[in-house]
Amino acid sequence: MAQESPASRLTITVAVMLAVVMQVLDLTIVNVALTYMRGSLHANSDQITWVLTSYMVANVIILPLTGLLVERYGQRTIMLWSVVGFVISSVLCGQSHGLVEIVLWRFLQGIFGASLAPVGQTIMLGAYPSDKRGQAMAILGMGIMLGPILGPTLGGYLTDTLSWRWVFYVNIPFGILAFLLMRTIPDGGKSTTPRPVDWIGFALMAVGLGSLQGMLSLGDQDNWFSSRTIIILTICAILGMLFFVWRSLGTPYPVVDLRLLKDRNLSIGSMGIGIFGLALFGTMVILPIMLEGLMRYEAFTAGLVMAPQGIGAMIAMMFAGRMLGRGINPRNIVLVGIVFGAFGTYLTTLYNLNISMAWVIWPSFIRGIGFGLVTIPLFTLAFTTLKKAQQAEGSGIFNLMRTLGGSIGIAIVSTVVTQETQVGWNQMGGVINPFNPAFHRYLTAAGLTPGPTTWQVLGNVVVYDQANMRGTLDAFMLVFYGFLILIPLIMFLKKPPGSSASVAQVPHFGE
Repeated sequence: MAQESPASRLTITVAVMLAVVMQVLDLTIVNVALTYMRGSLHANSDQITWVLTSYMVANVIILPLTGLLVERYGQRTIMLWSVVGFVISSVLCGQSHGLVEIVLWRFLQGIFGASLAPVGQTIMLGAYPSDKRGQAMAILGMGIMLGPILGPTLGGYLTDTLSWRWVFYVNIPFGILAFLLMRTIPDGGKSTTPRPVDWIGFALMAVGLGSLQGMLSLGDQDNWFSSRTIIILTICAILGMLFFVWRSLGTPYPVVDLRLLKDRNLSIGSMGIGIFGLALFGTMVILPIMLEGLMRYEAFTAGLVMAPQGIGAMIAMMFAGRMLGRGINPRNIVLVGIVFGAFGTYLTTLYNLNISMAWVIWPSFIRGIGFGLVTIPLFTLAFTTLKKAQQAEGSGIFNLMRTLGGSIGIAIVSTVVTQETQVGWNQMGGVINPFNPAFHRYLTAAGLTPGPTTWQVLGNVVVYDQANMRGTLDAFMLVFYGFLILIPLIMFLKKPPGSSASVAQVPHFGE
């Protein structure tokens, strides 16, 4: 795609942002409505999670195909069909009256939505000149970060005031406007001699990635390897991925060109965004559970309290775009972001059940600054050594790792919270017995006497809440370590050739 005029770039930016926000928003907006959906669709707690799992499985299967799809049909065509399919399947989800029905439409929604972020990223990279690509990635990054932040708040508001069906209907205005704007932008990326489709490789990839996503999504609720289903999914994931890699490296026209991972920046950047996805999505899972379950916040209030993380991220992204334009080494920006993210997360490991709202807001804001400073420079570093023809496929791999990292993060933190809560319950429950002198002193000070009501109060308030908070703090500590692991990875990334640009080349945000 040729470099566009400022007016054309604005149209492209708005169109891509609308499409990306719509898709990313759907990853989290549905979470707060699951309880209401369960009653309407006559499903139990385990069954309703398939509404989330089916969407994620479809995403991870289609994401690596981004380069192949663009090569055969072009960037604009893929975006138009993706937006139309996503909106139609969203409406069908809102019209669903049974579990099987909504799981089917959610899978279809995941198929159409998977390509929106990577293809949009490729379009943005092509529309901006090289000295303004940091600015372009900052704008796109704000859209990607906006979804997880706005999702719980908007989902809670729509569910409380209208119904859970509106978490799907809200995609309609976004989709219509994105479609109309997308039709006006020039096409690009289509090859006159597209490579043939390796259907065997595609089948192996679908089995491997689909089984891996299913295992990660269902592992915690099925108690991992004590479940036969999880064991079968694990075997299918390992065999599917091994044969897929073997097939991809042995055929001249692979579904996904894994040889791109020979590029050091793409491979390390993809690993980095995977770990970053663990930190981001892991945090987005822990916080709502803590705020609503332990702090007794309403869903809408919890969303508002979490919003400063998104505000911090957006401010940091604008700042990161400006610094990249000034030629500052992206690795240094990422390292500063890691420090902010690690510090903001470390503060959350000091939480207790009596913290004020300010103790939630300020660490979230600081952590958001870290997220913003890591995201944009890492995008820039990952693609700085790729050829233009390789960017669509590289973007698919990069975004796949972000999605998988998020799935792994959700699975890990959920397991840590569950297991450490049980450990805390056993340890604290063990000292609450009639033979413990400290226990009798506590009852006297609290004005309680031994009896059924007292045991219930101690079990629900003292033991359960405190044990759950202990599990939550252990999960936050895991996210903190995730930030630290990023540091040695970043040091191996190559510095982009334009990092010594002069101050005269500084792009003004909003040009």
